[in-house]
Amino acid sequence: MSSTKAKPTIVGRLAYLPKPDGPHARLGVLWFIAACAACALGTIAVAALFSVLAAVAAMQTARAWTDVGRRSNPIVCGVAAAVVPIAALAGPKGFGGGLIVAMGLVVIGGVLGNNVVVGFRSAILPGLAAGAVVLTGRTDMGALVVLLILISAYETGDYLMGAEAESIFEGPLSGFAAVMVVTFAESVFQIGPFETRAGWVFGALVAVLAPLGALVASSLTPTSESAGPALRRLDAWLVVAPVWCWMLTNYLARSG
Repeated sequence: MSSTKAKPTIVGRLAYLPKPDGPHARLGVLWFIAACAACALGTIAVAALFSVLAAVAAMQTARAWTDVGRRSNPIVCGVAAAVVPIAALAGPKGFGGGLIVAMGLVVIGGVLGNNVVVGFRSAILPGLAAGAVVLTGRTDMGALVVLLILISAYETGDYLMGAEAESIFEGPLSGFAAVMVVTFAESVFQIGPFETRAGWVFGALVAVLAPLGALVASSLTPTSESAGPALRRLDAWLVVAPVWCWMLTNYLARSG
């Protein structure tokens, strides 16, 4: 008698619970310190940090796909992802040009026998998010610091509650609450370029979009468990960073 394995639901395929084992908390603190130091040093340091993170995330994702029989070159994917944040140092045109170059590298990899779809899934979105971070810092470093603090608040709440939770919703809801608390403080002290009302809008943006990052990261990999550590470190930025960058540019244009 044969049995068939039930296919996972969409929620089961994309859901991710933080792992309570291992040095995740210590690595999170070290990452926050490194990101703060990069912001203090300037946009070039931010580009260096996030280009490395995006490259490693792309390489780990490409290897995960290779392990399940869909071949892609990790080096090509890593270079493609790193190009975007580095090019973003030149501004919006550089950012757009970097994306075009990244896509071209993936296509060239396809000509050489790699899976183009896997290449795009591995490299483009991590590169896009990292590039948006660099462009945000280039536009207003204070706004990037606010974004870093808000995302770190979300990740802290999500990890503290989600790592021991049985429900996939407890972690994101705790992260949402943590972002709202930090947003209140930010709106009172008006950190960065935001006046009070704008501070709440941008804070709500992080609270709503940051939880989507883990789902998007899972969709880029064969399974939610196969997303590498670098992609999981970047996942909260995947959706928030490009939208934040776009909204910041419009906000500063109107307020200026």
